[in-house]
Amino acid sequence: METSGLSLLACLREVPDFRRAQGRRYPLAETLCIIVMGIMSGCCAYREIGRFLGHNLEELVSCLGLERRQLPSHVTVRQVLTHVDFRALAAAFHRWAAGQGRRVVSIDGKSLRSTVSEHDNERQNLVVLVSAFCQQTGLVEEVERFENGRQSEIGSVRELLERMRQRGLLLTLDALHCQKKRPA
Repeated sequence: METSGLSLLACLREVPDFRRAQGRRYPLAETLCIIVMGIMSGCCAYREIGRFLGHNLEELVSCLGLERRQLPSHVTVRQVLTHVDFRALAAAFHRWAAGQGRRVVSIDGKSLRSTVSEHDNERQNLVVLVSAFCQQTGLVEEVERFENGRQSEIGSVRELLERMRQRGLLLTLDALHCQKKRPA
């Protein structure tokens, strides 16, 4: 996965390896890379990613130059995803994605199903995710979580935009965010 001089694999090599040296079968960067490829191919569950790896074994081993003729199982995928430093992984991925050139990013909030509390009165509360979706890559660049009983979508979007400030993006937002006055 090469982009304008910066490869995904090179960026993922900066993610610290949480595993002990003894018993490591697969390099962390390559394992993360194949997990990312699986997710980008639409596989979201551990077993789905494991099946993706099995179906693409020869290509992945060849492409990544792995010494072993095997790939991690879905159990290894789960272990890696549950223990990896997510902030370091996200930063590495964003560094790679930034090499994709100017991107169009759509920002929108969606409430999460089955998160409603106090549904029987006016203080109804639910969890909402505001996400920044890149149209060229088909990936979510950033996510901000809030509860509508405590915060508004406007404030959450502003926090999200603050994190995305230096990326040179073209943004699209709902009309809700076209306000003259700043909310308190």
